[in-house]
Amino acid sequence: MSLKLVEIVVLGQVLRLNVPQDQEDALRQAARNLDALVSEMKEKTGLIQLDRVLSIVALNLSFELTQEKNKNAQIEDVLKTRIQQLDHSLGSILSTRE
Repeated sequence: MSLKLVEIVVLGQVLRLNVPQDQEDALRQAARNLDALVSEMKEKTGLIQLDRVLSIVALNLSFELTQEKNKNAQIEDVLKTRIQQLDHSLGSILSTRE
């Protein structure tokens, strides 16, 4: 996988990052999302200290990520259970045919 040097602007700062070519658009979108979240949080809270705003945004993103991971784990558990049930049912059906 070849890397590409990409310049993006995040919070008014230019960052130069090496990213896989197929992920450049996603990185740019992530930078736009971060800028929007920070601007929104500044408006909501009235805070002007960037470090405090970034801490709140980071905490919110971390919380959302944790929630999604928990949801995925629950879905995975349900799928595993259903697969086991199907496997058991198929095994029962096949054993009665023998």
